Amino acid sequence: AGWYRGDFHAHTNFSDGFQSPPNLVEVARAEGLDFFAITDHNTIEAYAEFGKVTDIVIIPGLEVTLDIGHYNIFGIEGTPDWLPDVCVWPAPLPSLAGRYKTPSELMQRTAGQGLLNSINHPLLPPWDWLDTETDLRYVHCLEIWNDPSWPDNVRGNPRAVALWTRWLNQGYRITAIGGSDYHRPYPKPGENKPAERLGLPSTFVYAEELSGAAILAGIRERRAYVSMGPLVTFQAFSGDAVHDIGADLGSLTGDIQFRGTVSHKTPVRVRVLKNGDVAARADLEAGNGELSYKDVSTGGEPAWYRLDVLDQHGHILAVTNPIFVGTPKKSSVRTYGDFVDGQSEAETQI
Repeated sequence: AGWYRGDFHAHTNFSDGFQSPPNLVEVARAEGLDFFAITDHNTIEAYAEFGKVTDIVIIPGLEVTLDIGHYNIFGIEGTPDWLPDVCVWPAPLPSLAGRYKTPSELMQRTAGQGLLNSINHPLLPPWDWLDTETDLRYVHCLEIWNDPSWPDNVRGNPRAVALWTRWLNQGYRITAIGGSDYHRPYPKPGENKPAERLGLPSTFVYAEELSGAAILAGIRERRAYVSMGPLVTFQAFSGDAVHDIGADLGSLTGDIQFRGTVSHKTPVRVRVLKNGDVAARADLEAGNGELSYKDVSTGGEPAWYRLDVLDQHGHILAVTNPIFVGTPKKSSVRTYGDFVDGQSEAETQI
């Protein structure tokens, strides 16, 4: 059991990526990853080409690629009955056809099969998620941090973090993950941007072992944080009990001590958020540092706490999934559009 570093969004030359499956494994080795998800657009044909890999876990996934947005399905085994409805290349599909008329119908089906649904780069035009009727009950993850080499993600990623923060405040315990959206090792001709890197950002997952099933179980339980470099811990202490990222303390009453640690090569700003508001903050020098914060729980009102790490300019470097306390809130709103319709640029920042 331990923390494993990986990437939940990568492509091969079986869709619009550059690397062959074996070459992508070599890239993952060079980056020091423990796992990555293969998420080609509307195809799973690359699966059979990876061969026998024993040192890196490859999580089978698929990026359902539509005109109204992209989302990943993780944990695919065999040939599910819904595959013919989405395995159409070239992508994107103008719409779903056949048995599943809307993304929510397909998400409900895959969720019922024990798979995980994750909306990708939700606020990054022109690939932003436009299906306002998406039922959030069938969304397990949100890609809050996508390919930092893409210039428009300077705004798209912080807006995604802010969107997820609003979901948390409405009672949705949807896991935040990151994905490099890796396609190629160098920009296309004419693109003025940095090179992409597999594993940037990284998602660190606490799993009982290094296996695909254990990694996805950790994600389902929100035992994860997203990072552009810093190594992070975030824990809550109540009496003799220690609770890690993703924990649900339930109706616990009394004092709770929170402690976050950060290891990074440059000075950083660290903050603890409670229900979206900054509850504590500190400036840390390069190296190893920590931030402590104490709160009192009444056991009734729901609260969530997470640790954010920012650089000296206020740009996010790492975000943990929350630790939860109190009775879970039941949201009266269910659709994606309830959170994005009418939102101004300023309202999507934190």
